[in-house]
Amino acid sequence: MLLSTFAFGQGTNPIKHIVFIVKENRSYDNYFGTYKGADGATTGLISTGQRIALGHMGDTVRTIGHDWYSALEVIDGGKMDLFDLNYEANVNGDYLAYTQLSERDIPNYFAYAKNFVISDRTFSSQHGPSLPNHLYTIAGSAYGDVGVPTVATPGASWGCDSTVNLSVEMMDTSGNVSYQFPCWDFLTLGDQMDGAGVSWKYYAPSYGNRGYMYSVYNNVNHIRYGADWTTKVVPDTQFIADALAGNLPAVSWLVTGLANEHPPNSTCFGENWTVQQINAIMQGPDWNSTAIFLTWDDFGGFYDHVPPPQVDFYGLGPRVPMLIISPWAKRGYVAHDVVYEFGSVLKTMEEVFHIPPMGTRDVTANDMFDSFDFHQVPLPPLVLKPHTCPLVNSSTHFGGQLLNTALSNKVSLFNSRAYSIKVTNIQVSPLGAFTASGCEGSIISPQASCTISVKFSPTSLGPASAVVSVSDSDPTSPQTIVASGIGSTVRMSNWRVNFQQSQVIGTTATQTFEMINTDTKPLNITSISSVGSDFGQTNNCPTSLAASASCTITVSFTPTAVGPRWGQINVTDSDPSSPQQVRTVGTGINAGQIPMIMPATEQPTHIDEEDDPDYLEHADKPQTR
Repeated sequence: MLLSTFAFGQGTNPIKHIVFIVKENRSYDNYFGTYKGADGATTGLISTGQRIALGHMGDTVRTIGHDWYSALEVIDGGKMDLFDLNYEANVNGDYLAYTQLSERDIPNYFAYAKNFVISDRTFSSQHGPSLPNHLYTIAGSAYGDVGVPTVATPGASWGCDSTVNLSVEMMDTSGNVSYQFPCWDFLTLGDQMDGAGVSWKYYAPSYGNRGYMYSVYNNVNHIRYGADWTTKVVPDTQFIADALAGNLPAVSWLVTGLANEHPPNSTCFGENWTVQQINAIMQGPDWNSTAIFLTWDDFGGFYDHVPPPQVDFYGLGPRVPMLIISPWAKRGYVAHDVVYEFGSVLKTMEEVFHIPPMGTRDVTANDMFDSFDFHQVPLPPLVLKPHTCPLVNSSTHFGGQLLNTALSNKVSLFNSRAYSIKVTNIQVSPLGAFTASGCEGSIISPQASCTISVKFSPTSLGPASAVVSVSDSDPTSPQTIVASGIGSTVRMSNWRVNFQQSQVIGTTATQTFEMINTDTKPLNITSISSVGSDFGQTNNCPTSLAASASCTITVSFTPTAVGPRWGQINVTDSDPSSPQQVRTVGTGINAGQIPMIMPATEQPTHIDEEDDPDYLEHADKPQTR
C-alpha cells in the first residue's frame, strides 16, 4: 500500500489503463507447477494417501468437475488430496486431474512470467465455477450464485436476454439452496465508474457467438437493458484495433470464446490468442501507461497443492494463475507474500482511478501494488510470436480392459492453422490390440475439428501399446498418438455405483456389485478399501478368488453434506490391471428436503460444458471390461 499512497500522493502514478483478461479453467500447478523459483508442484496427493507424479497434459483434454461441490471436495478441508475422486478426473486410470503443462507447451506464458510478474498466491474468488467467479470480476461478489445455468450450447445466453427458461443454484451462508433466473440488479464496478466519470469497456463475444455466456454484464438487468450495453459492452474482436489505435478506455475487461482455454479447447490456440491481444497493447501508443492482469476464472478441476484461505462462506476457491504485465511491473518478480483474488484487481482499479468501493470483496481484498515499482526504468514491450500448435494429443490411455472386449477413446484433431487441412490416412503399428478410424479424407477448416476413434480390444493379458500415425497435408505430418492399455481378466458387474435416490445426511443406503475372475487360474486379492468420507464397503471376497468365480462387494453411502458426493472402491490383486477402481456417486440432502434422482449417466447439471457438447461420450460410461 506504501507504493500506491506515494504514487498517488505525488501525482506520479503512470497507470492510465488497466486491462483485465479472464481466461478459463486452469489451476496454478496445471500451468505453472514447473516454473522455477515459485511455489509449484510436480507431484500430488491422491485419495489413497499416495503421492503421484503429475503427468504431461495434452493440448486438448476433456472437461472435469469444477463446480461448487467439486471444489469443496477436492480441497478436503485443506488437505488437497481428493482431486482423483472428482467427476471425470480419473478415467480408466489416466489421472487427468493430476497432469500439467510445461514451458514447452506454453512458452509465451512462461516468457511473461520471467519478464514481468507471476503470482503464486492468487485464488479464485469462489469455490464455484465460471459464472459466479466472473461475477466477482465485475462486482466483487456473486450475491449467492454458486452454479451455472444448465444450458450448454455455444453462443447461448446465461443472462437476462436468455430465450429459454434458465435457473442457477443459489446458496445462502447457512447452506440453504434455492434456484433463480440468472438476471439480477446489483452494484457493479461499471456503475461506480459511470458515477466517477471513468471510462470502461467490457470486450466479449456478442450474442450467438461462442463464449457469449461469459459476457457477464448480461446478468445485470439495469446494464443489459440500459445505455451501457450498447456503448460499453463491445465485441472481443474489437480489442486489437482499439489497442493499436490508442482507443482503450481507462478500464477494460476481455473475455473470449474458442480461445478461452476451457477444456476441451486448445491451450496452445488460446495462448496464441492472448499473445495477439497483448502484442496489440505493446505495439500501441498506451503501453507505457498500461497494466495488464491476466488470470483464469477457476481451477477447472485440475490439481493444485496450496490450500486456499477461507475468507468467508463462499471462498476463496482453489489457486489459479495470475500474470501481471506492465512497464511498471517488477521484472521477474514472484508475488508470493500477498494473497490476491479477483477482488484484488477491482481494488487496484479503484485506487488507481479514485473509484468509490462497492463494499464487497473489493474492500477486504489486498491490492496488487506490491507487484509494481513506479520508480524503476519502465520495462520495454515484449512482443512475442505465436507458436505452432499440435494438431492432436500425443497419447491416449485405456487402463485395464477385459480380454476380448472393446473400448474406444476419442482423440480430437483440432485445426489451429489459418488454412484447411486434409487428412489422407490413419495407420496403427503394430496391428493387433489397437485400431483407429475417423477423419480419413476429411478436410478440416481452420478452427474446426474432427474425431479419431481409437479402439482397444486386448486378446492377451498385460500391457499393450501401439502408435497411431495420422497423415495429412500439414507440414508437421504425420501426427502420432501413442495408445496404451492393459489386458485384464477381472470383470466388475458395475464399474460405477450410482445411488440415484438422494440420501438424507446421516442415514445409510447400500448397493452391491460382483467381482468376477474370468481367468483360468485363481486371482490373489491383497486388499479392498473405500475412499471418500461418505462411502464404505464390506465384502465376502476371499484372498484367493478361484477361476471363473465371483464375490460380492457391498457399498454403503452415508452422506455427510448436502450435494453431490464422490468416492471410490479400490481393489488390489494379482491382475496386471490392479488396482481396479469402482466409482461411487451419491447426493446428500437435508431431512425434509425433496429427494432428487441422479441421472443414470451421472450427468452433472452443474458443470459449464459450453465448449464440449460431446463430453458425455468419453470413456467414463458404464463399460464391459
